[in-house]
Amino acid sequence: MSRLKIQFESNQEHQIKAIESTIKLFDGYSKKATNFQMGEDTVPNLDPYEILDETWLFDNLVNVQRENGLVEDMMLNCDDGFEIVGIDSWRYPYFTVDMETGTGKTYVYLRTIHELRKHYGWGKFVIVVPSVAIYEGVVKTFSITKEHFKTLYGNETINLVEYSGQKISKLRTFSSSSNVEILLMTVDSFNKETNVIFKPTEKLQGEKLPYEYIQETRPILILDESQNYTSEKSKQALRTLHPLFALKYSATPTEKGSSKEENRELMNRFYWLSPVAAFQQDLVKKIEVLGVTEEHNLNDNQLSMTFMESAAGYGLALQAKLNILKNGELTPKTIKLQKGDDLFEKTGNSAYEGLIISEIDRGNGVVLFDNETSLKVAEGGEVTLSKEEIFRVQIEETIKAHMIKQKQLLDSGIKVLSLFFIDKVANYVENDGIIKKLFDDAFDKIKVSYPFYKGYEAEQVREGYFAKKTAKNKPDEFVDTGIEKKTQKDKELEKVAYSLIMKDKERLLSFDEKVSFIFAHSALKEGWDNPNVFQICTLNTASSEKRKRQEIGRGLRIAVNQEGERVQDEGVNILTVVANESYESYCEQLQTDYVESGDVPPPNPSNARKTSAKRNDVIFNSADFRQFWEKLCRKTEYKIEIDDDQLIRDCITKLNIAKYPEPNIVVVKGKFVMTTFRITFTEAKVGMARLVIDISDSLGNKDRRERWFEKGDDLAKKAKDERLKGYKIVEIKAEGEHSIVYFGDHDPLKIAESHEFTSEKGQKGDPQSRKEAQTTYPVFNFIDRTAQATSLKKSCVLQIFKGLNEGVKNRIFKNPEGFSSVFMETIKTTLANHIAEKIEYSLTDELMDYEAESMFPESRKFPQKELVDGVDWSLYDQVQIDSDIERKFVQYKLNDAAEVDNIVCYFKFPNQFKISIPKIIGNYNPDWGIIRWDDNHKLKLELIRETKGNVNPNLLQFPNEKRKIDCASKHFELTGIDYKQIKGDEVKWW
Repeated sequence: MSRLKIQFESNQEHQIKAIESTIKLFDGYSKKATNFQMGEDTVPNLDPYEILDETWLFDNLVNVQRENGLVEDMMLNCDDGFEIVGIDSWRYPYFTVDMETGTGKTYVYLRTIHELRKHYGWGKFVIVVPSVAIYEGVVKTFSITKEHFKTLYGNETINLVEYSGQKISKLRTFSSSSNVEILLMTVDSFNKETNVIFKPTEKLQGEKLPYEYIQETRPILILDESQNYTSEKSKQALRTLHPLFALKYSATPTEKGSSKEENRELMNRFYWLSPVAAFQQDLVKKIEVLGVTEEHNLNDNQLSMTFMESAAGYGLALQAKLNILKNGELTPKTIKLQKGDDLFEKTGNSAYEGLIISEIDRGNGVVLFDNETSLKVAEGGEVTLSKEEIFRVQIEETIKAHMIKQKQLLDSGIKVLSLFFIDKVANYVENDGIIKKLFDDAFDKIKVSYPFYKGYEAEQVREGYFAKKTAKNKPDEFVDTGIEKKTQKDKELEKVAYSLIMKDKERLLSFDEKVSFIFAHSALKEGWDNPNVFQICTLNTASSEKRKRQEIGRGLRIAVNQEGERVQDEGVNILTVVANESYESYCEQLQTDYVESGDVPPPNPSNARKTSAKRNDVIFNSADFRQFWEKLCRKTEYKIEIDDDQLIRDCITKLNIAKYPEPNIVVVKGKFVMTTFRITFTEAKVGMARLVIDISDSLGNKDRRERWFEKGDDLAKKAKDERLKGYKIVEIKAEGEHSIVYFGDHDPLKIAESHEFTSEKGQKGDPQSRKEAQTTYPVFNFIDRTAQATSLKKSCVLQIFKGLNEGVKNRIFKNPEGFSSVFMETIKTTLANHIAEKIEYSLTDELMDYEAESMFPESRKFPQKELVDGVDWSLYDQVQIDSDIERKFVQYKLNDAAEVDNIVCYFKFPNQFKISIPKIIGNYNPDWGIIRWDDNHKLKLELIRETKGNVNPNLLQFPNEKRKIDCASKHFELTGIDYKQIKGDEVKWW
């Protein structure tokens, strides 16, 4: 069997931005020289009596936040307090990276370790994870990225130490090695005084206790899923490691602030890839939901409960879905329950008579009742006939969706996987397990319609990954791992199960492996994912205890083909969730999860039963369209002749006037004034919201601003007050008393409610003086680094540097990293402009490999995309749009009834259609293809129109857009197609 290897891309912008932002936090730190160490002396990140200046770190943090468009913090937060052993205390700064699930968080922090080593010489890192699942996931990612990182960073030795109590002797090597050492630990391994890491051991001779070997290295902490370490016990454990600083990574970060605003302020968040951005940038799969529910059957009085994550005033509480008797009718309702509650009194339903809650044991996952009965919450009781029927339909729908998807993607070399979550392992592993039986029956019934699966038996295509106990002369015993209170033995069993599914990650992607339906315990909802999971089915006998966002996270990654390469096609990358609840309920809860995490929710998941856009075959099969498409597919080649002398002159000119960051000391004297802002939502109408902004400060000044705002308005810009930064309106729901305004970086605001915050920003210091730091730093080989980053010859880069003014060249000694950053970026930009200007295209006799049938299938879904109705002359009956400019162009120009005799056809280019453009400029995908009669109705014009906010390419928001348009103009001119950039509101747009 050939082994499939997942390929990693080194130039994904969102990942590069997160990594570069981290490096900039320490801009100005001089690289520590690390020499080979003999013996057992500790090699620390920083000498014992040195610290990182917090004022300098704060200035860097604010600069990075400003660059990334985030709300700027008013202070640098540090963790400070007692350790878990002894009476010592420790203080260290921390910084937060907020990245949506499925966008490569683990890759980012592993690559960040390499970059921190390269820039600053640091070599001791501790990755802390909250669970065995995530532990095994990190081990796997480290293994499969090793070769990839070697190509980027050479052969620098990077060791991963997989810590456990049995391998405690490895701490000596971690401490004394001069290589990069990464210690991987679960938080449970060092958050109790009884952990072996705090006890003397024969495996480590000498006076030092095991944890002291870590302390002496002043390690950099990488906190994976950092929201799990907010308890005082966890904080004490982290302090005990004596970190230099901590980098926190999470899709749902929290610091347990008393409000969401305070929570944000406590994070020191410097990079944010929100769910909205991840969806908009096609970094994750789009989501569709297929809800399976039962109506009009209230005969099932089974208890269905989950533990509540938080319940103000309820203490340890449950959420229960019960049948309530009211006015003689049973109605299903979700209610809160706590110790002492009588279910009969709460519901009036005699089926629950005698059930009074005597104990809620969350650790063991059990609810006890006065009548000596009990309920295992994670199992939710027996599978009744009602639930069995829901399971059957869920499984059938998942298999159908799976087989349809595999049929569509077979020619693309993509193997489809489906993931089933179950809460009760016995329902699958037992000989008469109901879930296994339902799956086998459904598979045998459905496979006859799909040739790919006809020759397979059900047991060949399904596999369960569960923790199991093995004993001599006894059959294997499978165990549930959904409880919180696990013994050490439970954890070891769990680790074996996770290790198995991690090891099988690549094997499952290959067509050589028949298994394509994966059954796993619900506890797998974190730590594991697979890029080719296209269906997730939640076969829960109880409502899911885990959040929806965790469920979908297992299948959000972009799919890969048999070469292990990511396939960027939104028609391919759709995740179908088959849920045992209504589509509306699932979407509502998923959106609530995003909002509660402090995020603006992405567009609602599409209904899996939503009608697809249908192709107009009269247009598709017409000679006009076929001829146009063939012309569009004509292949060109480009030639670049770089004028080295001109490039060098241009770079020198720009670099001589560029601004270079310098370390400086700032002294400011001024009054301390606290200003309070209160934003109140008073009135709503379609597309508009009336807001009142009250401003008062501690000097007694007051101001009120009141006006109508619309979607897209930035309060900071409209009010000309930077302190309102982050209050950009991204959505207005005008629904009477339920109206809501959504802001970009703040909580939603309901009508008649207010946001209030206090800021000390906006003050002017008087006087203000700047003193240049009297320091010089050793210079690294930035010529080599620049040559590698730009693909220019070293001699060319050296000529550029030599041509700079002496005063500019001398700046490198004050801030080598800051200078080299500006130096490289300026050369990159100048080179890209140079290429776009000098590039020459020539027409070939070949066609690009874009088959019309695959580009424009008979029906197409556009999950989480906005659609407008098409017309008789549009290629599809629904047209996907990406902006207001596009909407107006389609509705008022292309769909204009007056154009019925003028426009022959039009279509939006599929996003996989790309023309040949140099890598330094990027990919280019045109907007609109149009065939239209000329004004005299004698000649059919073949047009490509690019809809932008400005017709002048020099005024576009991003310089790279102009370069792409320049290249596209040259390409399409050779193919004989009229290409033009328009605003979309021109009278004569053709």
